[in-house]
Amino acid sequence: MKKNKFLKLFEFRGIISIIYYVAIVALIWYLIIPHTSFYFMKNMFTPFTKRLNEDDVTLLRGEEFRVFVLNINKRVYYSSTDIKVADVNIFGKVKAYRPGTTIIKVKFEKTVLKCRVRVIDISKDNLTLKVGKSKRLKVEGVWFGVKWSSSNKKIAVVNSSGKVTGKSKGTVTIYGKVRGRTLVCIVKVK
Repeated sequence: MKKNKFLKLFEFRGIISIIYYVAIVALIWYLIIPHTSFYFMKNMFTPFTKRLNEDDVTLLRGEEFRVFVLNINKRVYYSSTDIKVADVNIFGKVKAYRPGTTIIKVKFEKTVLKCRVRVIDISKDNLTLKVGKSKRLKVEGVWFGVKWSSSNKKIAVVNSSGKVTGKSKGTVTIYGKVRGRTLVCIVKVK
């Protein structure tokens, strides 16, 4: 009988199989799990526990935010897992640079606290269209959940996937709302 090729991947072949399985588990643990909700499950806390002021923050590109530990009077050390997305200084001020996700780690004594920072941005701040033509806007840094709207549907309309279509001459503002933040694109229809 022929075996399924997919099942052959999981056959035991000695030390090479063990190394393969360890590499797969490490890949999942370090690259995938930190960007899922399992990593940031909300736990109940007591009023006097040491915790961060925020566990999950969404910032627009260029914005700043301060992260700090509540109920502590000790020296803490801050670091970012991806300084290209957002970096943190020695005082806990986080600056968003480009769309993506990073983890801010706060270390003190033998404790490490984590804050997920999502940086978002709109693909275009200004857009010029001809009547009847369409272009698509995207919110970079998130995969889904964007709610699009137009300030004047007589000039331009936008669908649920961000496709903007010019209806008549004029200027209109297109809004993209995601995770409690609003992004804006000015659309000029000729």
